[in-house]
Amino acid sequence: MIDRPSRDKLATALRQYVSGRITNDDLDDIDVGWRDRGAVAVKERAWCLYDDNYQHKAVEKHYLPRPARDEIGHWIVFLHSDVEYTWPQFSFIQIVNWPLNLLTFGWWERRKQRRFDEFMTAGEFSVWPFAARQDYDTALSHPRYLSGQPA
Repeated sequence: MIDRPSRDKLATALRQYVSGRITNDDLDDIDVGWRDRGAVAVKERAWCLYDDNYQHKAVEKHYLPRPARDEIGHWIVFLHSDVEYTWPQFSFIQIVNWPLNLLTFGWWERRKQRRFDEFMTAGEFSVWPFAARQDYDTALSHPRYLSGQPA
C-alpha cells in the first residue's frame, strides 16, 4: 500500500536534512504510515544517517558525502513514485548485542548476517528501495515534479 502523504512528508524531510535545514531530531520525528512498507523501510534506513545521541544538522562534521547523498536521492525518487515496496521484511535498525552474542556463542550475529544475506538476494540493492533497475529507470524518466504535468 502506498501512503502518499507519508511518502511526501518523508521525501521533503530527507531533502531538508541533507541540505542542512532541519536537524536529525526533526527527521526522526517524521511519522510515516505503518501500512506503507516502503516509507517505513526508508525511514528506518535514514536512521543510519545520523548520530541520535545529540541534536545536529547534516553540516560540517556531519555533512553527508556524495555517495550517501546519491543513495538518498534513490530513496527520494522512490518516495515520489507509485512503486510498491517488494523487498522482504528486514529492519535496518540494528545494534550489536554483545551480551546476547556472547551467551549464544555467536549464533545471534550469524543469524542476523544470514537474514541480511537473504535480504540482499531479493533485488538489486544498488537501486534500493526499488527492487529492480528497470523500476528505478522508469521512475527517473517520469518525475512527479517539474515534468510539465500536474502532480
